[in-house]
Amino acid sequence: MLTHIWSRFSYIIILFVLVFLSAAYLLVTMTSEPSYQSITVKDGDSLWTIAKQYNEEYSMTVEEFIAWVGEENNLTTFSIKPGESLVLPIENPTISTQSDYELVMNRE
Repeated sequence: MLTHIWSRFSYIIILFVLVFLSAAYLLVTMTSEPSYQSITVKDGDSLWTIAKQYNEEYSMTVEEFIAWVGEENNLTTFSIKPGESLVLPIENPTISTQSDYELVMNRE
């Protein structure tokens, strides 16, 4: 009986198992590492002004912020140039799964 089921539906069973394992792997890897925000340096920006601009969104001192950005972006000096891309210690906003719309019923 089992051999008959396996011979008939083996491709579907294997496909289902692979999809399930892939979904589980993606779920684990997506939740384990935070996704940090990336910005492009504009003319006149410095690490200090960027740290001041985002000071509401991170929980570290300005000096820690600058050190983190320097280390994470492999900066050899603390001077940055317009057009450079920097990763900041600020998590990307997640996509909300809840709707922002409210159901309104007519009262007539």
